[in-house]
Amino acid sequence: MGFSFGFGGLFSIMFFIMFAAIAVFFLYTIIHKLSEEAKNSQAPVQKISARIVSKRTEVHGTSGSVNADGMMTGGTTSTSHYVTFEAPDGSRLELKVKGSEFGMLAEGDCGELTFQRKRYLGFNRMQTPEQMLYAQQVQEQQLLNQVMQAQMMYGQPMPEQIPPDQFIQTENEQQRMQF
Repeated sequence: MGFSFGFGGLFSIMFFIMFAAIAVFFLYTIIHKLSEEAKNSQAPVQKISARIVSKRTEVHGTSGSVNADGMMTGGTTSTSHYVTFEAPDGSRLELKVKGSEFGMLAEGDCGELTFQRKRYLGFNRMQTPEQMLYAQQVQEQQLLNQVMQAQMMYGQPMPEQIPPDQFIQTENEQQRMQF
């Protein structure tokens, strides 16, 4: 019984090499992930002022198969969410965040970023006076648009068409407005 390098022997060697390569890949991935987690855990928690400059998603998945009815079955997907923060000195840091956090963050938001090396821990939004003024202007414009739509819908005159003396409210109307 010696080594035979026929079809069966070659197949066995190739199968072993492929199995070993896949095992090494998975082992490397697991060790790398555990190493990253250990480094993140050992790093100090940092809090910095930051602005959100971009957001992106990355979708990973497997394709399924098409059944007899033409419907896709069996495929799976996962989505990773990333947010890029910019510090006052211009340095940028991209962190992976949960989907629920991703939806609550918007480009341009300013605030305090809390992180631990590459691990996102939180973001507390803080508004600058300019952002507060802008938000107030947007709210006022939205309110004005709603009033104008309601008036056009019910055929009432626009505010600039109402004489100033008609803006005076009765005491009952003022009490209703307070609630």
